Amino acid sequence: MRPQAGIRPATPCSVCNPGKPKRESAQHRRPGVSGVPGQQSACSTNWYSAVTGGYIQDGRAPGKREGKLAKIVIIGGGVIGSSIAYHLAQAGDASDVVVVEPDPTYEFAATPRATGGIRQLYTVPENIRMSQYGHEIYGQFETLMAVDGEPARINFHRAGYLWLGSGKEDIDALMANWRVQTAHDARVELLDRKGVKHRFPSMRVDDIDIAAFSPDDGYLDPYSVLMGFRRKAISLGIRYMKDRAVDFELAGKRVTAVRLESGERVAADSVVNAANCWGPEFREQLELMPLTRHISGNVSFRPQGAGYICGNTTYDEPHGFNWEIDYSYFDEAIWPGLAERVPAFEALKVKSAWAGHYDENTLDNNAILGPWVGGLENFYIALGFSGHGLMQAPAVGRGLCELLLHGRYQTLDLSRLGYRRILDGMPLRDEVPKP
Repeated sequence: MRPQAGIRPATPCSVCNPGKPKRESAQHRRPGVSGVPGQQSACSTNWYSAVTGGYIQDGRAPGKREGKLAKIVIIGGGVIGSSIAYHLAQAGDASDVVVVEPDPTYEFAATPRATGGIRQLYTVPENIRMSQYGHEIYGQFETLMAVDGEPARINFHRAGYLWLGSGKEDIDALMANWRVQTAHDARVELLDRKGVKHRFPSMRVDDIDIAAFSPDDGYLDPYSVLMGFRRKAISLGIRYMKDRAVDFELAGKRVTAVRLESGERVAADSVVNAANCWGPEFREQLELMPLTRHISGNVSFRPQGAGYICGNTTYDEPHGFNWEIDYSYFDEAIWPGLAERVPAFEALKVKSAWAGHYDENTLDNNAILGPWVGGLENFYIALGFSGHGLMQAPAVGRGLCELLLHGRYQTLDLSRLGYRRILDGMPLRDEVPKP
């Protein structure tokens, strides 16, 4: 695989919204889903780079309270599943939640292989608002996710995002995007060639006609975010099972239990599929500097310690998993663009690299959230993030918490990101470059 690599050179429900004051209150997957518009796939992202505990033993979540929502099983304990679990725990339902995660080291999970960007440079309002809530949570993460007095450090750097454009098409696109973004309270500045050179004098800008700079955006440590959500959820009473969901028991159009690889059975009143690129398997079984990028190209870079992480995404990569690293790809496809943009990058040398993947929704590259419309009544989806999962995890956790506990979104309506658009083949497109 051409690597996901990295480069180092020589409201209403305040219990579901921890950013607000809290009130008292009760294996390799098949490549895609055949015949389903907007099927998921794993595409390659190319980057070059200069907890255990709390497991439930008998498949039962103790402490069920009469009159309360019973057992919620979350399949997948990555950043999305752990954020959902955390928000449910904040709402007081930790004893009723089980997270099934086969690999607590997260060796092949998408989040630890991400570059950690968080941005508001979208044109779908829901995406902008989700990133803004992400900023709210990540800005307080050390305190919010502290356990036993130990802060949850994620090294959040608000270095900004800078998207560069050349030619009339890029000018029109970034200006149109800017109007939507600023209308939804994102702080985005449009810069001309001189403005870019003034702010970033090391860049070559003679081919740049416009740039969008979002100074509040930035990057953080993805693995620390994932483990921060997980540790906090466990500390609040969430039970993680080191196991793999392999089958389901059904009664009519409802899931009644999740069967695990170990042979155990977990009863379920609601099931959330947050299994990332492995998620479509379950649908088949059920049968029903700133982070800088030139938008006309596909190479990005940002600081990382004493060096940089840089790379691109290959959307033509065959669907599926491939962890092989093609080191020559850096010299052929990454380095020329970097050296052209920043002359000092001519001296870059690869220090390390890794391969990664996207949980890609090929219909419109946006998340698929909420009930499985047309499928099982108590089966919820949180999939298809297409590279946006880390920045949207806090808002998705809050939103799924609201759906599970109250039956509707309360703080931010994410209905347009639901499964209905997949059935109808009606994409909700974000008119910005793919991440």
